[in-house]
This record gives sequence, structure tokens and C-alpha cells, in this order.
Amino acid sequence: MCGIVGHTHRNPVLLQPLSAETLSRLTHRGPDGSGVYTNAHIQFGHTRLSIIDLTDAGCQPMVSLDGRHVLTYNGEIYNHLELRAELEAMGEQFLSHSDTEVLLVAYKVWGQDCIKRFRGMFAFALWDNADKTLFLARDRCGEKPLFYHRDGERLTFASELKALVPLLGTRPALDPAAVDMYLHYQYVPEPFTLLAGVHKLPAAHTLFLSAENWLAEPQRYWNVEDIADTGPLPTDTPGTLACIRDRLEDAVKVTLRADVPVAVALSGGIDSGAIAALAQKHYPEPMHAFCVGYPGRPPYDERHQARALAESLGMIVHEVELPVERFVDFFPELVRIMDEPIADPAAFGHYSVPKAAAEHGIKVLLTGIGGDEVFWGYPWVTQTAATNQLLSTNPSLQALSGWATSPWIQRHLGTLVKHPKIPARIRHWAELLRDLADTRSPSNQLRFYMAESNFPDTFGLKSKVYGNAMQVLPLDNPFRPTNIGLRSYEHIPAATIRMLFETWLASNALSLGDRVSMGVGVESRLPFLDVQLIETVMALRARTPDHHLGQKAWLRAALKGILPDEVVIRPKAGFQPPVHEWLTGVITAYGEILYDGELAAEGILDHGKIEAALSDLPKQGWPGLFFVYKLVLLEMWYRKIVMA
Repeated sequence: MCGIVGHTHRNPVLLQPLSAETLSRLTHRGPDGSGVYTNAHIQFGHTRLSIIDLTDAGCQPMVSLDGRHVLTYNGEIYNHLELRAELEAMGEQFLSHSDTEVLLVAYKVWGQDCIKRFRGMFAFALWDNADKTLFLARDRCGEKPLFYHRDGERLTFASELKALVPLLGTRPALDPAAVDMYLHYQYVPEPFTLLAGVHKLPAAHTLFLSAENWLAEPQRYWNVEDIADTGPLPTDTPGTLACIRDRLEDAVKVTLRADVPVAVALSGGIDSGAIAALAQKHYPEPMHAFCVGYPGRPPYDERHQARALAESLGMIVHEVELPVERFVDFFPELVRIMDEPIADPAAFGHYSVPKAAAEHGIKVLLTGIGGDEVFWGYPWVTQTAATNQLLSTNPSLQALSGWATSPWIQRHLGTLVKHPKIPARIRHWAELLRDLADTRSPSNQLRFYMAESNFPDTFGLKSKVYGNAMQVLPLDNPFRPTNIGLRSYEHIPAATIRMLFETWLASNALSLGDRVSMGVGVESRLPFLDVQLIETVMALRARTPDHHLGQKAWLRAALKGILPDEVVIRPKAGFQPPVHEWLTGVITAYGEILYDGELAAEGILDHGKIEAALSDLPKQGWPGLFFVYKLVLLEMWYRKIVMA
């Protein structure tokens, strides 16, 4: 796990190596060493976090034995041992025991198709000195980041914006369309960024450049929606559950491969609990487990459940407590660490766990991220799949729901949906009718994010603050990231998973997880996102749909006997920090930066409406509070990352 940065020049020029100052911007990602490589076409840099092969033989940038290929790489290829054996059987030789060299040799033998053989997480730049080509690639789910900027003569790339932006020469302008998306999603969905001309290489994509093909576009090599038939799979329920259990256990086993200690981030839930139980089963000594809580142990504090499970597994437990004032004081630094403006209120908690791990000498941390996305963990996502299927077979419902389009009825339907004393069946139908009656979703798309409450709330709030630069945006701008077209009834569940993977998972959960862990030099590993596990689950559900069975039905059933019954049946709590106190504290402490900030200067915000937004919107309940928090975070991000 590392940081990568560099330039590729279309035509040969006299180049200097990347400076120590440039590399220093990624030292947090790789505190164990650094290196550069320079020739007439490339300037590659690397900062190293030593995980596999701790010797100097694993240093980067790495040059192949024949001198043809140069690689700077961030990630882990978990099946590097198996690939090494296969390549050695073909006569290939190795000087190190690192997965980096396996990647280099795999490219020599299999070319660009090598990435299809990798189980793991990766983002890399590979230069071919013979053909004068650059190959950029990113893992299937987007666990590792890769930003780039390209003009007519040079492509610049980096693991993080804080390393990329200073290399661009001029400060890029804010992209109003991306700002609009951010305020709806709470993050910027890839491949967009907030900066004009700067892109994220999307998950499961490659970019292959040469002087003759300098304007090539990223190419997709994998799609969770289009999983090929993986061969004979069980069709009975016991066989299905056993298959899922075996694949998950195998995924945990390969993610334990490391030459440094491995620990677990643990809550009281089923996802991290499953990882902990299976990891400890295959680890040679008691593992360390880290959990987070809050002063006074409020009802949403899960430390008691996490400790009980960890101790039953023989783990060593560490607790982290997060006072409100610590979050407010640390907020500017947290924004800098996140590198992108990700307004997830749980960010501080997610940062505090790897920080505690780092303080105990831990470099690798297994987490349960991905379990919700693979196994229908979010009720609004299953509701979305059901709504789209209902519409696909009953298009007349759209016409019948026309009477519910008025704002007054929509508000009352929303009240019914959120009221805890309303029977579940009535809430279900109120939610369905509200979704069907919404007229803002484009008719040529599957409905998706309108079922997530924060997304539609923004439509009404942004009109109260937007400046001139935002007035030219099309009404459907927020829906661009989910514009994958319509699907037939049987293909809607897989398409729903795809939209979740390509928005929330890649740009919120994984981006946040990477930055907060790498911000303290800790590598997060996510067994639930193992490609073999994902492809198996998707192939199973293509034959036997499971989205109607209830939240994580397959996973819960598969884990019986592995986890205690009280963990298996425990409802999903999610990560629930004291968000109202945290967000109110941030707005109070830092809200004034909006008055003379870049958002107002570039016409994103109407300067005359800022005072009313700061004073009035937070008093209107969660939607207004969260919206203003996103604005403050965005302005703070610009100061900490773009202007730094």
C-alpha cells in the first residue's frame, strides 16, 4: 500500500526527477520509503508502506529485469503467490517476494489482460520503454484511488488531489456541475471531480496511451452487472449458503496475507463480526480488534456488543471514545486528510479506528465495508429494486400515481414513511407511492437515489442559496452518474447493485475508507469486495433472486454457526455518531468562511443569501443542517486542498 504520483510526456523532453517536496505530499500513504524514476518520457514517484516483502527488493518505482517496463503501484494483489507459481512454471524469474514484481511480470506475459487475473485492490501506472506507452489501471470496485489531468502534451496522475493539484501549474476552477452533484450525493461521484479538467479513473477501468493515441478514453474491463457464468453452482438453499460461506472464508484467508501484523475494525454488526470470526480462525495468534464509541455510552454506542464478540473469539480489544468537541476541533485537519469533500457524518469515527490501530503498531486493518453493498444491506436500495420492477411490469401505475405529485401530498407521504408508529405495511406503500409520483427522475432511467432521503431534500434547499454560476445547469444534472439506461424485470436487481457500486460504494465508502486509513499509514482490506465472492453471489442471485428476502438474508443464514445467534439476528444499526451535535458545532465554529470564500467568488453561492442560509436552514431540521454542513465542508476543502 503506497502513494503514487507522476507525469507522462507525449514527446521526449529533458526532465528532472520529481522533487522531495512532491513526494512529501504522499508520505502519509507511504512512510517507509520513497523512490523516483525519470527518463525522457516519464517522471514516476512512489512512497512506500511496506506490507509484503519488507526488504529493499520491493521498493518502487520498480523496473522489470529486462529494463523494458517501469511500474509505480498502490495496492495489494492477494493472489500473488498463485500467480507467481504460474509464471515461474512458464519460465519467468523473480528477484523479490513482492506482489509488485508479480504485477510487472504478469504484464510482460499477459499484457493488459493481466488485470483480469488479479484478486485485490490496485491503482498503478506502467510505462513501456520499448513501445512508449502508458498503462493506467484501477481495481474492480475502486478501493484504490487514481486521479489524472491531461493536456495536449502531458498527463499527470496521483493517488490524491493534494499531490496532483500543485503539479498542474495553474489552479483549476471549480466545476459547477460537480458541485451540484456533491450537494445531492454528499460526495462527488466518479469519474467527476470538483476541479475542471481533473478526473478520477473509474473503478474497473484502464487507460492506455501512446503518442499516436494520446486522447484515448478509459475502457471498462469488468462490470458487477455483467458477471459471466461461473460454472456449476448450487440451486438449493443449503448449497447456496454453503457456497457463500466458503467464498467469504476464502476471501478472508487471502486478505490475511501480510508480513506485518493484521487487525480488525469491529462494530457490533454482522459484517465486521463475520470478518473478525473468520480472520481469527485463520490467524496464528490473538488478533487486535478496534471499536469506537461515545461519552456516556448512548444507545447507539456498540462497544459492548463489539467487546463481547471479540472476547468470545479470543481477541485483544481496544476502545476509542469520541467527544463532540474533538470532532469540531479536528474538522479542518479531517477535511485535509479526506482529500475530497466527503460529507459522510461518520468520517471522524472511521478515521479514529485506523488512527488507534496505527498507535498500536498495526499496519493492516480488515473491515466489513462492502457487506451492505453485496448483500442488500440498505432498505432504500431494495425498495428501489422493487419499485423499478413494479414499474417495468405495470407502466400504468405511473399514470395512476399522478394525483400524488403535488408537493403537499409528497410531504405527507414523506411523513408517513418516516413515522415510527405507522404500521410497516402502510409505510411501505406510502414510500412506494411517493417514489412513483416523483416527477424529477428522468423517464429514460431506472429510479435510484430519489429513494435516499438526503438526495431529494437538496432540490428544495439549493434554490435558496445558488448563485449565477449554477443557474445554467440542466435539471437532470444530479442524475448523470446513474444514467445507465432502463432494464428488463429480471435484470433490474443487478443494475441496482451496479448503480450502488458505481456511486456510493466507490466514491463515498471506499474513498473515505482509503483516505482516513492511509492518512495514518494503515492499509484497510475489504474481504467482502473480493472478486470471487462478488461474482459468485451475483451468479447465484441471477438464478435465484434474493432482494425480496429481507436485509442480508443470505449472509445472515450463511453465518449461522460462525457468529452467535444474537449477532446474526441483530438489526442493522449502522454507524451512528452524534451527528446533530457534530454538524452544529462545525457550522458554528467555521460557517463564517463562506462569506469571503471561493464558493461565493465563483458564483456557486449567492453572497447575499449566505447569512440567511447559516442562520435559518440549520433550524429547519436535519435536511437544512446537513445541507449547510456540506457547504462549509466544501469551502474548507477548497482552502485545505486547492489553495494549499
